[in-house]
Amino acid sequence: MSLLILLILAFSFADNNPSHIVARVGDKQITVQDFIERSEYTPRPLYCKGNSSTEKRIILNSLIGEKLFSMEMKKDVPIQIDKYLLGRRNQKMREVLFETITSDANKQIEKFSHWKNLSSFEYNISYISISNPRLLNDIEENISNGKSLNEIYHTYNHVSEIPKRENISLFTASNRALREELFSKIWNKGQIIGPIKTDDNLLMFVQIDSRKKVVNLNKSASIQLDNEVTNLIATHLKENEYQNYVSDIMSEISFNLNPNSYLAFSESIREWYNEMSEAGSGLNKINPRLNVNNPNDVLLVLNGENITINQFTNWMSIHPLVFRDGYYRELHFSDQLKYAIADLIRDRNLNNRAIELNLHEHPEVISEHEKWYDNYRAIAQRKEIIEQESEFNSTKVTKELNEYFFDLSQKYSEQIGINLEVLDSIKLSSIDMATYNKIGPYKLAVPLFPIITNTYKLNYGQPISMENYE
Repeated sequence: MSLLILLILAFSFADNNPSHIVARVGDKQITVQDFIERSEYTPRPLYCKGNSSTEKRIILNSLIGEKLFSMEMKKDVPIQIDKYLLGRRNQKMREVLFETITSDANKQIEKFSHWKNLSSFEYNISYISISNPRLLNDIEENISNGKSLNEIYHTYNHVSEIPKRENISLFTASNRALREELFSKIWNKGQIIGPIKTDDNLLMFVQIDSRKKVVNLNKSASIQLDNEVTNLIATHLKENEYQNYVSDIMSEISFNLNPNSYLAFSESIREWYNEMSEAGSGLNKINPRLNVNNPNDVLLVLNGENITINQFTNWMSIHPLVFRDGYYRELHFSDQLKYAIADLIRDRNLNNRAIELNLHEHPEVISEHEKWYDNYRAIAQRKEIIEQESEFNSTKVTKELNEYFFDLSQKYSEQIGINLEVLDSIKLSSIDMATYNKIGPYKLAVPLFPIITNTYKLNYGQPISMENYE
C-alpha cells in the first residue's frame, strides 16, 4: 500500500458550517468536515477505501459506531489518557487563539508581493548563529575588514566546519527572519547578510555560497507556484503577527534554570529519548519510564516561583517537549532542551490567555476533545469484545464486532439521525494519506480510522434533512 505523507500547518482550520451535518449521535454531531478528515487524513481499510455509496456508508457506520462504543464503555479513562486529552484540547485551543489574533494580518499582503518574482531562486549558504551579543562587534569588524564568514567562524571554532545549508528556497528557509532577508532582493556569491535577529534573539550572519534559478516553463506549474507563494505570504504575515503577540506575553515572564539540577535533568531526558528511539514504534512496545534523580529539587524559578523537577515532568505529561528544527538541531542537547523548556512555558501562558478569552469553550476545541475521547473509549471497548486484541486484523472486521455494532445501533436508534442527502454529496479521495500537524507536541491530525464495522446497511436511526442548527 502506498502512503502519501501530507504535512500541513497546525494552524489550518476546517469550515464547520453547522448546517452541514452528516449524522447526529445523541448531542454529538458528525459534520461533513469531520467525515472528510477522518476518511482522508489517515489511511482507510481496504473495505471502505473508495468513494462509492456503499463505502461511504461503511465509513459513516464506523464513525457512528465509534461514538456508540464510547457510550457503552463503562471503565474510567486512565489518568495518563486524561492528560493526553487535555494536551490535545490545549493544542487546539492555541490554534484557535492563533486564528483569532491573526484574523486581520492579510491586510498587509502587498508588503511581500516581491516574493513572487524571487520565488524561483535557491541559495547555498554558510552561516554563523550567536547568542552572545558581545561577539557582534567583533564579527562586524571582521566583515568590514574583508574576511569571509568561514574565516571568522574558525577564529572562534577551530574544530568543526562552518554550518551550511543547500538549496534554500522561499519555502524552505528555516525561520521567518532569514526568509525576509534572503528574499528581500537578489544576492550574489560572496555577499554576507546580517546580523539577522531571529524570534528567539539569536543573531545570524549568512554568506551566499552560490545561487541558482529554477525555472519551470509549464504553465500550470507556474500558476501553482504563484498560488503557493500567495499562501506562504499569508502564513508568514500571520506568524509575524502572532509572534508579536507572543513576545508581548513573554516579556512579562521570567524564568531561570537552576544549574545545580539542570545538567543532571538534561542527561536524564537525553537518555530517556534515546531509549524511546530504540524501542521503536511497534504495536507491542513498552515505553520506557523517565527516571530522574531528586525529583523534588528545584529545576527552575518561574516569575519568582520555585518549580521542582516533579512539577515540570507533570507539565510534560500534558505537553510533551518539542525540539526545534533547523540550526537548533546542531546545538548541544542541553541547549536544545533549554529552548524546548522555554516553548513549553510559552504554551502554558498562551493556554491561560486563551482561557481568558473563553476559547476553551470554542466549538472546535470541544470537538477536538470529543473526537480523541470517543476514539480512545471506543478502542478500549473494542478490546473488551475481542479478547485477543493482538490477533486483531484491520483488513476485515470480525463477526462479533459487526453483531455488537448492530445491537448498539438498534439500542440507540432513536438518538441517531442520518442525512443521506449530505452523505451522498461527499466526494472522497482513495489515496492513502497520513496528515500531521507541523507545529505542536501532538503530530497526528486525527485518530486512526476506527475499525468498528464493515456493514453498509443503515437500518437504524432517523432521517434528518438540512437544518440550521443554532
